[in-house]
Amino acid sequence: MCLESGKSTGEFKVAGPRNRSIASRQPHPLLAIVQAIPTERAVDAGALGFMAKFLVQTTLPHSEQVGTQYVRTDGNLTLRITDVGGTGLPYGSYPRLIMIWMTTEAVRTANRELELGSSLSSFMAQLGLQATGGHWGTIPRFRDQMQRLVGATITTRWSGESNGQAHSGGENLLVADKFNLWWTPQKLPIERPEKSSVTLSANFFEQLVAAPVPLDLRAVKALKKSPLALDLYAWATRRVSYLPRPALIAWESLRRSFGAGYADTPQGRSCFRAKAVEAFCRIILAYPELKVESHENGLLLRPSSPHIPKIFRLGVK
Repeated sequence: MCLESGKSTGEFKVAGPRNRSIASRQPHPLLAIVQAIPTERAVDAGALGFMAKFLVQTTLPHSEQVGTQYVRTDGNLTLRITDVGGTGLPYGSYPRLIMIWMTTEAVRTANRELELGSSLSSFMAQLGLQATGGHWGTIPRFRDQMQRLVGATITTRWSGESNGQAHSGGENLLVADKFNLWWTPQKLPIERPEKSSVTLSANFFEQLVAAPVPLDLRAVKALKKSPLALDLYAWATRRVSYLPRPALIAWESLRRSFGAGYADTPQGRSCFRAKAVEAFCRIILAYPELKVESHENGLLLRPSSPHIPKIFRLGVK
């Protein structure tokens, strides 16, 4: 099967034995957001963002987790997130968006102390997230996920073999050394005498700014409601940036890395595959240069142009 993007209608098809259409011929609702992406570079549009490289290979939970630890593995890399603040593990789209904001701000300011005032408000507005109060509003959920994120540690472990010797290593990263968060029910943290800020730990800050993965924030805006689509977008644009030839990535490998919440059963594996195909249909709308095909045994990535050309990645022409 092959994922194909319509040239002007926003139609997507799975080209297989029956050439089944998985989207209508009506204009796709995401087109209003992404139609300018091919014609204006992210740098020129003020839409250049970044995501920490170590959180692209394997990522955060998609849904709320029971317990204080979450573990994912990709090849020889294991990621473990631990709730040390007692607020619960971060999950869903919001901590991913917050992490993109943190990484972008860390790269932009070269400072471990990040102020949440106008910068966070501007970032949310850029992503089309309206600040709303109430139980189901954006502000309580953003606040909750921010508290979960700054109360977490992220541990990475890797193993391998070199010169006939087994080798293992890793890092324990506390997200924040300290934080001061001021909120009102109907407003984000704004400029005030008591400024809201997060001071990233030195090790975490270094990981954020060490070769971060550049993203187009217009694509992030289009994909913001799907944690899986956000994960696979960041992963795909990084993966093709160093891809010399077509690579078939097994569905099971992708599920282990990104399939949080999908059981290791035939039904769970089938469900993950269907959701991943659906996510890539959305991703291709925002990132039409991506050459990707869905096969029985896995996802075939072909050499493609990274979504942010290398010469523009740090905003320097």
